[in-house]
Amino acid sequence: MLHRIDEVPLLAPERAGRLFVTNFSAVGPDPQAALDRVGASLMVCMLTSREVELRYPDYAEWLRSHESEIGSGDARAAWLPTPDGGVIADEPVLELVTAVVAALDAGDGVLVHCGAGMARTAVIGILTMLAFGADPQQAPIDFRAARPGGGPDGPPQERQIARLAERARHLQATS
Repeated sequence: MLHRIDEVPLLAPERAGRLFVTNFSAVGPDPQAALDRVGASLMVCMLTSREVELRYPDYAEWLRSHESEIGSGDARAAWLPTPDGGVIADEPVLELVTAVVAALDAGDGVLVHCGAGMARTAVIGILTMLAFGADPQQAPIDFRAARPGGGPDGPPQERQIARLAERARHLQATS
C-alpha cells in the first residue's frame, strides 16, 4: 500500500525544489524509495527516537548514516526529535527550516514527516512556506488544503510558528 505524500505549495521561483509532507508509514519501511517516489533528496524526520524504535527501528540507522551537520549541504537526512503534539527550542527549529530552505533554493526536493504528517510536520512546512513569501494568515490554510487534517496541534505549536514567523520570512535567498 502506497501511503499518501502531499506537496506543499511554495511561492518559489521555478528553479526551486519542491516540498513534500507525509507520515512515518510512507517512509519508515524504505526511506530511499519514498525519496525516489517524489524526486526528493533530503528527508526530514521530526520523530523521537522512541517513536522510530517502536515502528521501524532500521530507519534510525538509515537517518544516522545519511545525516551530516544541518546546513552543510551534504545531508540526505535531517532528524530533529520533537515530542508528539509538542515543541522544542526555537533555535533548532529555525536551523532546520534554514536547511530546508537552502535545499529548496538549490533545487532539491525535501520530504518532511512526523508520525501522521500533520502537526510537527506542519510547523516545519508552514515556516518554510513563510520563508518563500506566504502570507502568515494564509499559510496554515494552504498547508491544510495541501495536507487535509494537517496543521499545528494546539497553542504550543501555534505560538512557535508565530514566534518564528518573522525570522522565517527572511531565510529565503533567491526570491
